Amino acid sequence: MPRSLYYCLFAPHICMVLYFMHIPFMVNHTINATSPERLQQYMPHVLPNDQEKLALYKTIESKPSFPVGYRMIQCDWISVPQTRNFTWRLLVKSAPEKPRWIIVVFQTDKSRNQQRNPSIFDHCNLTNMFVMLNSGRYPKIDYDNTNFTQQKFSRVYGDAAAFRTKFYNVEELISSPNITPADYKELFSMFVFDVTKQSEKLKNSVTDIQIKAQFSASVVASTESFTVVINDKSLIFQSDGQKMRID
Repeated sequence: MPRSLYYCLFAPHICMVLYFMHIPFMVNHTINATSPERLQQYMPHVLPNDQEKLALYKTIESKPSFPVGYRMIQCDWISVPQTRNFTWRLLVKSAPEKPRWIIVVFQTDKSRNQQRNPSIFDHCNLTNMFVMLNSGRYPKIDYDNTNFTQQKFSRVYGDAAAFRTKFYNVEELISSPNITPADYKELFSMFVFDVTKQSEKLKNSVTDIQIKAQFSASVVASTESFTVVINDKSLIFQSDGQKMRID
């Protein structure tokens, strides 16, 4: 998945982060590309003092259980066939893991190509797209007036621009992604689907996710689609009196 997709959605200064993150790609495209063999991430470790350690031991001995909810992000990609109608079935989710947001992008001839900018997404002349969760459809009303050539993409642009406001539940003035409609069309065509309002029937059942897209012309060769699925997931930390385990 292009790293830029993640930073477009979550970083506060989109253009600056994209530029900074992709300097190595832009500088080295005239020489042999390198492939990293190992990536390391340093995580902070918290070591309690003796007083807190004793309190933790007593808590574990009492055999408590702690429910923990968090947001899990999954990424996937697929080659898009040269067609005007595209259907993509994603991984099936099972309770208690539930999708809440689905973001889809397209890129043409940018993967494994050091001479192309992987920070840029393509709209591919998309005219309509929706997500199916079992029999539920998001959005319920088609993007049937979408036409990037005629500058008709206000709904898809609005959904993408509002993502951070809804996801973080903060004021639009603070969470604005600072993407203009022109930049959205030419650089950051991301299609965001809010699936947080689901039927009660889906809460305790298996969720089948399908993405359906339509284009005004056949998709050109070497086009790929990437998706980010943000799920609600819960775990339970259970103590057996000696240590904690995850159920």
